[in-house]
Formats: sequence, C-alpha cells, structure tokens
Amino acid sequence: MDLIRVEALSLAQRLVSVSLDLQPGELLGIIGPNGAGKSSLLESLAGIQPCSGLISFEGNCLSTFEPLERARKIAFLPQRSTAAWTLSVRDVIALGRLPWGDESAQIIDQAARSTGVDEWLNVPVDQLSGGEQARVWLARLLAGEPRVILADEPLASLDLYYQQQVLKLLRRYTSRERAVILSLHDLSLAAAWCDRLVLMEAGRVVAVGTPQAVLTAENLRQVFRVEAEIDFSAAVPLLRMQGREPV
Repeated sequence: MDLIRVEALSLAQRLVSVSLDLQPGELLGIIGPNGAGKSSLLESLAGIQPCSGLISFEGNCLSTFEPLERARKIAFLPQRSTAAWTLSVRDVIALGRLPWGDESAQIIDQAARSTGVDEWLNVPVDQLSGGEQARVWLARLLAGEPRVILADEPLASLDLYYQQQVLKLLRRYTSRERAVILSLHDLSLAAAWCDRLVLMEAGRVVAVGTPQAVLTAENLRQVFRVEAEIDFSAAVPLLRMQGREPV
C-alpha cells in the first residue's frame, strides 16, 4: 500500500494538478528549477498550505486526521529555520517529542548523536552557526520518530561532509514503515541517493521515475535550460555540463 498518495493537488498558481505516490522504505527526491513548486508541494503535504485535491496516508484521507495523529506520522523540516528564542540544544530537540507527550532521554540523545550535535546539548541554540543549527532542527525532527519526513532543501547550509552525513542518515531512516521526501538542487546527489525523482516545472510534475529515467539530457535541456547529462557509468553519478562552444 502507498504510504502517501497525492491526487490532483492544486494550490493557487503554485501547484497544478500534481499527482504522485510515496512507497514505504523510499527516499523520494523533488527536483526542479527555482519557482518550480517544490516548497509549495512539501508545505501542502505538511498541511501548512491549504490546497485542493486529495492527500491520503495508507489509504485514509489525511485531512481527517487529528493534529496530534498527523504530527506523529508526518514531520516537516522547512527550508529556512532560525532560532527565535534562547533554548539549549537539548530543549530544542525535546520539542520533537511534543506529539508523544514525553521527553524520552534515550530518544533525544540518539537523535543528537545521529546528527553530530551531542557535544552541544547544553549550548544555547542561537549561539550555533547556521549549518550547526540546521543539524539541530533535523535532530528535533528525528526525535519525533515520524513515519514520513518532509525535508525542504535540508543540505542548503551544510558543508560537503555533512551533506553526505545527512543523506546517509535519511537513507538509514527509511524502512518498511518509514519514508522520506526531500527537495534537492544538487542533481548529482539526487541521482546518487534517491530511489525515485519527481521533476517539477511551473507547479507541474514533468516526470516521475528512477534517476536514470528522469535525469535525461532532454529533460535537463527543457526544464533546467542547460546542455548537460548525468554520467551514470561513474562510481557516483556525475553531472557533466557541455563546455562553451568555440568562437
């Protein structure tokens, strides 16, 4: 059974009849140029943006779920998060346990270790850099143990090492009962880590499928307006841009 199914989702002029599915154990990547509708799609799935159409969770309409039940099943990591108050890193991560009504020290510590922020548990979160805070927000998400993680550009403020670490973490998080949807700008990373990709343009879904099926030279040309190809024969898929033509 589909973990999430989206049918004819529309939102003002941001999304136009978007349909897709999410399977248990899947890492699903949302890609597309700026303004394609990636954030709007994730916010709609998270219940932040009111929209028309149907979003179901394991066959049940998501709009009928009580807020606590929905929060236990789906957690959203926005593209930009800032510390608006002074809390310790531990207290921020503990906020992820609110849907469950407990502050399990074991779960909080595990979330901190998995994201590499355990050495800062007693540090005020607003004293950390943007990239360090990004890992704290992810730890808070993991502490909630949701069935589905929605992550909008979770790699944006991270250096190369932590980009890889976060992708490994999200990959491990998927299981028979869990899945992850994330938006990405780096097409090589999307090709390397995602099971399937959803290519969007102007609020519409242009293509859905494996990285090899979606990241074709034709799609890169039509959607991203570049002459390029993904080399899937390399050990890690590599985006190759066409060089400048001779004068």
